[in-house]
Amino acid sequence: MKGTEKRLEVYPECHWCAANVGRLALWGNIGLFAIKLLCGIEGDSKAVLADAVHSGVDVLMAIVLMICLRVSKSPPDEEHPYGHSQVEYVSSLFIGISLTAVVTLILYDCVTEIIRGVTHEPSMVALLGVIISIAGNELMFRHFYCCGTRFASPAMIANAWENRADVYSSLAALVGVVGAQLGLLFMDPLGGILVAILIGRCAIEMLRDAWHGILDRSLDESIENQICKEANAHPEVRGVASLRTRAIGTHRIVDLKVGVSPDLTLHKGYEIADHVKGALTEKIDKVGLMNVSPVGFY
Repeated sequence: MKGTEKRLEVYPECHWCAANVGRLALWGNIGLFAIKLLCGIEGDSKAVLADAVHSGVDVLMAIVLMICLRVSKSPPDEEHPYGHSQVEYVSSLFIGISLTAVVTLILYDCVTEIIRGVTHEPSMVALLGVIISIAGNELMFRHFYCCGTRFASPAMIANAWENRADVYSSLAALVGVVGAQLGLLFMDPLGGILVAILIGRCAIEMLRDAWHGILDRSLDESIENQICKEANAHPEVRGVASLRTRAIGTHRIVDLKVGVSPDLTLHKGYEIADHVKGALTEKIDKVGLMNVSPVGFY
């Protein structure tokens, strides 16, 4: 997250949308996979078939998303005192690895087709399948991204960008199909290669973000600066002795030590820490655990 955090209001209907994200992703991708597979076979298009393979992987990803979202909502227990939100990063990591495998398959198939020589021209049925794919994936992207940003869910956002990647890959397939219909037959498998490149770029970004999440990367610098500013605003806080932050799924974990006068009693020191904690809880959204303790500041 870059710059100042943008807060989005959560309306009552947003909870229904978020609760049905996995189901909509599953059935939406099943429908697009079936349409593109039929249009790719009937229209004799490598680009559309490559795009269909992409949607087939999306079906598997949607199933994983549904499972991970259900697990992440489980309450904390003795073995998992911080809850189960970290499983969302596992979901994103799985999506990235799956996309990498898809990229390898598509590249191999399309490059082989070009080397052997293209002898077929895709029909208008293939063009129809691509247009339906672009419209359907864009609608799903807007829905999933809205839910993901409002509920700060990395798994929902990852799934949304996967649908946006599908839009770009379908556009690349569209270029290939139209080019081949104009007489440049190599454009159809070339469109499949473009699809693979776009999918690969998206996969790398997902793998990077999921890896940072699993390794407990600290919160954005702007949020940490806001925490320090609010802590120092208390008249009896002499400075921030230490600050450690991390994200666990949708929750933020803050471990803050504020410096106070060593002449104060222990009770007074913790009273100041409680005031700072209350002020931070009001300012920082989605805090899963806020630990503020005093230390003597010389």
